[in-house]
Amino acid sequence: MIAFLQVVIAGLVTGSLYGLLTLGIVLIYRTTGVLNFAYGAIAALCACFMYILLTVARLNFWLALLLTLIFAPLLGIVLERGFARPVLHAPIFTKAIATLALALVLETIIQAIWPQLAEVQHFSTPFEGQAIRLGGLYISAIDIVILVVTAALMLGLNLFLLRTRLGIAMRAMADSIPATRLMGASVGRIFMLVWAMSSFLAAICGILLAGQSNLINVQFMDPILLPAFIGAVLGGLDSLPGSLIGGILVGLVSNLLAYLLAGHTIGSLDIGNPAIRDSVIFAGFVIVLLIRPQGLRGRALLRRV
Repeated sequence: MIAFLQVVIAGLVTGSLYGLLTLGIVLIYRTTGVLNFAYGAIAALCACFMYILLTVARLNFWLALLLTLIFAPLLGIVLERGFARPVLHAPIFTKAIATLALALVLETIIQAIWPQLAEVQHFSTPFEGQAIRLGGLYISAIDIVILVVTAALMLGLNLFLLRTRLGIAMRAMADSIPATRLMGASVGRIFMLVWAMSSFLAAICGILLAGQSNLINVQFMDPILLPAFIGAVLGGLDSLPGSLIGGILVGLVSNLLAYLLAGHTIGSLDIGNPAIRDSVIFAGFVIVLLIRPQGLRGRALLRRV
């Protein structure tokens, strides 16, 4: 029973990281209609920036964190102005391919400026090696931080979108850009804010993942990008709470399957193999979307005929 609860906690932590990434993905999708495949690279760039502040500039962890969280929205604004704005009215497929190109460009820039990050480096945090025990359960300090930060960001983001004028304008723009203009809101300013906020979320996710594994390199975000996209689509691309729930479900199911299938075989097939586990998750994902194409919390698209 203790082992099962330990796996559940690990799944919630992993799912929270997926969920954090889905929040930024959905924010951009709701306003531009495009899945941002460069989102993992944005998170990696911010985390790598903090690593350089810690190791090269020798700054205190908390000061480096503060500077990184200032750098992240500025990066989002630069990307929105220099990349997203020029392709705003391009076909959806073109914009999606452009985000893939942006990911490659960002990774190339990181390697060019900080070549040491082409190899895996140690990412140190004040939480390293710290943990608490509850009965027989072991919970690391960074895992607690991940759970608390995820809950706080989701609550804060939800309140911002529901209770502030700017947040309401962002929600309106997700439905209709012309209607948003009629409200007197600046569409350009909202686009800029969305990219700034999503980059801020990406930075937090990247820093938390690097802090959890204590490892970082240029491509360290790549392994969680696909599960995060699955969580976003599973929860509903027009629902922030749904996307977070979707991300948590993917992390939870992945860890539970790893626990339940470990050491089991069907004939010569090792069903505990991670590749088999991922195949089961993808198959379940497809089945859910066949039953509910709009996702668990998404709104069905109604068409007049």
